[in-house]
Amino acid sequence: MKNLLDSQRDSFHSRIIILEGDGRSTVLDLLKVDHQMVVSNDLVHKGMITAINGLKNTDSEFWRYAVAYEKIPKPASETIPGKGKQVLWWFGSEPEAPKLEI
Repeated sequence: MKNLLDSQRDSFHSRIIILEGDGRSTVLDLLKVDHQMVVSNDLVHKGMITAINGLKNTDSEFWRYAVAYEKIPKPASETIPGKGKQVLWWFGSEPEAPKLEI
């Protein structure tokens, strides 16, 4: 039987991804280094991340990202965060990025 605390920790960690900008790579390129993702090709959602590491968007919860806690209104393939800038991906229904101490 799996420990409930371990289960909750696994669930949390699968919903939060923290990356660091290098000043050259897009947010999408940074994500590709260590994570598997699915990117939409349909006309309405072209370039939108629809799944990361097997966790797929639903009608009520989906993947979003922010750079230095600022949501960016562009696709991840068009955003290049500055060197050392934190990139935070989170999955859920909350529109604002969770505040994390690193």
